[in-house]
Amino acid sequence: MAPQTYVTGCAGVLGYEILRALTEAGQPVTGISRSALPEGARALPHVRVSDALHPGWLAPGDAGATIVHCAGLSDARRRFASIGAVMQDVTAPQTAFVEALVARGWRGHFVYLSTAAVYGDTDDLPIPETREPQPKGYYALHKLAVEEALLFLAAQHGFRLTILRLGNPYGTAMPGRERGVMRLLLDALASGAAFTVYGSGETSRDYLHMDDFCGAVERVVHGALPNPVTRLNLGAGEGCSLNALVAQMEAATGRQLNLVTEPSALEVKSSVLDIARARQVLGWAPRVALDEGLARMVADYGL
Repeated sequence: MAPQTYVTGCAGVLGYEILRALTEAGQPVTGISRSALPEGARALPHVRVSDALHPGWLAPGDAGATIVHCAGLSDARRRFASIGAVMQDVTAPQTAFVEALVARGWRGHFVYLSTAAVYGDTDDLPIPETREPQPKGYYALHKLAVEEALLFLAAQHGFRLTILRLGNPYGTAMPGRERGVMRLLLDALASGAAFTVYGSGETSRDYLHMDDFCGAVERVVHGALPNPVTRLNLGAGEGCSLNALVAQMEAATGRQLNLVTEPSALEVKSSVLDIARARQVLGWAPRVALDEGLARMVADYGL
């Protein structure tokens, strides 16, 4: 029988989608979160706790459990007063959580959802896992700091560790919880409100459909990874500019956006991930093309 899997932060978009996918695959899994699952979401195995970062929810017999860790800072735009504030407010609680797990005797598999934003700006695309990280924002800095702490703890205590650097996921089944530029575009198309393009609109991003994301996580959780510590990029491996995304959205809906452009000195360079390692290690490849994923979103939205 497969070991128990826990998904922390399952009231959020990524955690919920992972919990849903593992449940549908018939795997022994339990979601852990402070909040209730979203209204309208399907019932899933879930324990609501006062603090997901306090591992009292870990059953005594689950020392070898897999923990897919989604709980934590989710707002990539959150501002902090200083690096010290980031470390104190959000990074230290994350590392203390893993130390508490170890203190309880846990030595299983820890799967950490990080971000492609840790790489920062680069002209060399696609970006492999070997590129030296150069985070530009506090969110990326926090994710990288947690990565480094996890690497240290895994080496000290011998648990398995997989770090997933995720591109731009889209296409959630959670009612009304879609985030990101695609949802903003759909809202603007539906309402006729102006949509602002900052900068040229020509920088590219790597968009990964949620079905493909969950498929990769399933393989991480239940596959036989060759090394005790693994770092993988998860993306489509292809870039799409905002201008191209706008054109695809307009074509899919038969509507025209009310576009407003503003110059920006802060335009971030393109980010496209090299997913060759994920393909090789997981035997995985994205299946949902961007045009198909957008068509699904448009249909779900009702346009």
